Amino acid sequence: MAKFERVLLVVNPVSGQARGLRLVRQLRQTLEEKGVVCSVRVTNGLGDAERWSHTAAESGFEVIVVIGGDGTVGEVVAGQARCSNKVPVAVVPVGTANVVAMALALPLFPGMTKSNILEGRIISFDVGYVPASDRHFLLMAAIGFPAKVIKDSPRRLKNLFGIFSYLWAGFRNAFNLDEVEIFIDDERGGQRTFVGNTVLLTNIGKIGDINLKVNPNTSAHDGKFDVTVISSRSLWQLVLIIFRMLTWRYRSTPTMENFQASEVTVRTIPPVEVQIDGENIGLTPLRTQIIPKGVKIIVGQRYKDDDQ
Repeated sequence: MAKFERVLLVVNPVSGQARGLRLVRQLRQTLEEKGVVCSVRVTNGLGDAERWSHTAAESGFEVIVVIGGDGTVGEVVAGQARCSNKVPVAVVPVGTANVVAMALALPLFPGMTKSNILEGRIISFDVGYVPASDRHFLLMAAIGFPAKVIKDSPRRLKNLFGIFSYLWAGFRNAFNLDEVEIFIDDERGGQRTFVGNTVLLTNIGKIGDINLKVNPNTSAHDGKFDVTVISSRSLWQLVLIIFRMLTWRYRSTPTMENFQASEVTVRTIPPVEVQIDGENIGLTPLRTQIIPKGVKIIVGQRYKDDDQ
């Protein structure tokens, strides 16, 4: 017997070259065979998924299933972060990179996520918020080099080459690591000054399946951002930093510094690109804050966090 009686299925018809539309029919049939009442809603534009997520509890739904990529997941998370009466969110990944699914240790084959929706653990996650643009994010805000990579990976290339479009853009930009002056203020009034090419404001920064951990304190459940400033000056130094993240070696180094804060303002001279969860939102300055326990998510069986 399913533990949910009413489920809202939110599907992005564009994600995964229309695979989502096929999957939603299969998933609906599976759930209804288990006695679950399903309602399917297909997004038609920006804001649809967020609006449906925000009113899900009032509409009588007990869980939201997102069938789409990271962008659609982000909209549903934003809708939940804005309301006090929250319902769990489950993810069926059919996008290009599906970083959220990897971070949550979800099965990357969509068909395998069906049992996880009914049997997976429900965990509360913090959510990042950008007041100036009224935007939310689940994974991280990235300033500088990562945002340039996203900007150089437009949807037409992602549709053609998938995740390889990111890899090519990253490789190409790695030969042009422009350094800028970085000023970071926290909620206690402290200011830190750096010279570097990347700032990461991480909420979920660990992907266990590939052993990646952005910094030693990464947690999505502690009410804080994990701030990382990178000042690699060459492709070789960038490779070494990625190696450190994959091997969890965090000895002090002038090319990467880490600290924590619940509210952060980042200014740079000159201004540089900013992205949240894979979407460019403009240039610095960026002010952002954590919303503790902003969303409940059904995670995969392999998901682990230091706080859990």
